Amino acid sequence: MPKPSLFDTDLVRSPRAVLLAWSAWAALCLIVQLHFDWEPESTDDWMRLLEVRALLDGQGWWDISQYRINDPAGFSMHWSRLVDLPLIIAFTSVGETAGMAFVPLLWLIPVLFALRSIMLRLNFAPFPFAIGLLAMPLFPLLPSVFVPFEIDHHGPQAALALITAALALSHRRMAAAGSGLAAAAWVVISLEGLPLIAVFAGLYGIRYWWAAQRLLPCFLGTLAAGTALLSLTTRPVSDFSAGYCDIVLPGHVLSFAIAAILSAAMPLGPGQRRSKGRFVALCVVGTAALVAGISALGPCAANPMASLDPILRTYWYDHVVEGLPVNRQSASVMVMLIMPLFIVGAGWWSAVRTGQTHDGRALAWFLLTVLALAASIFSLVVMRGAVIAQLLAIPFAAILLGTWLPKARAISSTVARFAATLAVIAMSTPIFTTAMAKPLDRYMPSAGSIAPLASGNCDYAGLAALRPGKMIAPLDAGPEILGKTSHTVVAAGYHRNQIPMNRVIAGFIGPANVMQRTARLLDVDYIVACLAAPDFAIYAQVQKDNLASEIVANRPPAWLEPAPDFASGALRVYRVRDPVRPGGNPTPHR
Repeated sequence: MPKPSLFDTDLVRSPRAVLLAWSAWAALCLIVQLHFDWEPESTDDWMRLLEVRALLDGQGWWDISQYRINDPAGFSMHWSRLVDLPLIIAFTSVGETAGMAFVPLLWLIPVLFALRSIMLRLNFAPFPFAIGLLAMPLFPLLPSVFVPFEIDHHGPQAALALITAALALSHRRMAAAGSGLAAAAWVVISLEGLPLIAVFAGLYGIRYWWAAQRLLPCFLGTLAAGTALLSLTTRPVSDFSAGYCDIVLPGHVLSFAIAAILSAAMPLGPGQRRSKGRFVALCVVGTAALVAGISALGPCAANPMASLDPILRTYWYDHVVEGLPVNRQSASVMVMLIMPLFIVGAGWWSAVRTGQTHDGRALAWFLLTVLALAASIFSLVVMRGAVIAQLLAIPFAAILLGTWLPKARAISSTVARFAATLAVIAMSTPIFTTAMAKPLDRYMPSAGSIAPLASGNCDYAGLAALRPGKMIAPLDAGPEILGKTSHTVVAAGYHRNQIPMNRVIAGFIGPANVMQRTARLLDVDYIVACLAAPDFAIYAQVQKDNLASEIVANRPPAWLEPAPDFASGALRVYRVRDPVRPGGNPTPHR
């Protein structure tokens, strides 16, 4: 008997296929990682590592400040300990390096199982099903999220978003409750999930309006209870009364709870046997929850970044590319952000045309399509939302490839068959169109991008040879310096601590005496500059003869003494001299 093929059996639909796909991806990532440094890459990865290290070294669970930043007061963080949990378990079980290597890969397992659940709900044929499990590398942002040492919150956030979506396609109340719980964990990790969670609630409301499905109270009930419980167990209570607007607050929970209670009572009201009566009831519930939330949140009902200091907005936040809208992105990123809209629309059309939406699957297709379009639209406003948008676009890309790739491969002419195959792949996934738009980036660069002043990288590990002290460094460098040395830094790029961040930027972009006053005030030992870092290039180009440009020209002021081995090259380090004493010369600080 011939051995069954993967694509003409149900093997591809089984949990074994998910584990095989994950194993292949994990093995590939670990093999590739052998050619790179086994350490975190981004600022957020380093900061997450510092948070976990501090906790394991004895810092309190509810104390999420980083005391090696802005010493001695510390640097308040807005992150949740929820993301730390798997890292803590891994670090104590297999060690720090192995934990950082494997935890990001483990987050891919629930992602693949959520994709499997979605495709089972939509009754995918084996071939598009297999494509859906293997399509992640064809979406530009996804391969960089679930890889070793990417230990920041983006992987968990994306996994929870996809789990929320997979459970939302079910008509069971337990699934709706699970969807609400996943959404609660998602929004506790990042408040940016709130707009899409509102879309989920709206879709549950539509299901009650159209078909009298009583799932909305289940979703909202676990959302309210979950956000309250997870917030209280992963954040200090003081955060909720400190005036911070960057986390889930009691006002949010109140809004969720009111909506849950009122939606549970809706079927008891008048006119609920008719769609018109259900629509009116939903409008009442939504209005009451919105009014209660806005009233309780006060100023925090607006954008948490609305009160950002102008200097920080101009010289820091407006250059964080992942937070910029589509119109301020480079040409290739614009194409990458717009492509999921096309893929979702074309995938839905293909599903309708080929009868995929029949046999009771129309509602699930409608829900997934709205969610994917909403996520894609949100990514046009905030670029980092594109990770979730691309995950939700995978089933639509799988349908397009599964439907049209066999047709293209059936063309008799070799040239036409090759061209049609390339066209199907290019129009079904964003990676090729994004790559084709890459040459246009030189003519349409991102508003936040700026070329560094020197080539190469700054090896902050070398700073460990200096006597431990307090450093002023560009904001993006701070977490890596802390991760590789025993020094402390004045500030890093996290918005809750605007005063020290402002002092660092103002010191670099202003005349040298501005930084001198700051260094004296804060008892700073070293000034660090990385000429290969984009943020330092921003500082140097603000005006002539500011401190950053003088460092670039190798003309440091007299109160700075070049540190041995760091007087030239991309990484410059200077000791702060003490003030001149009567009858004496400047002496090194401390």
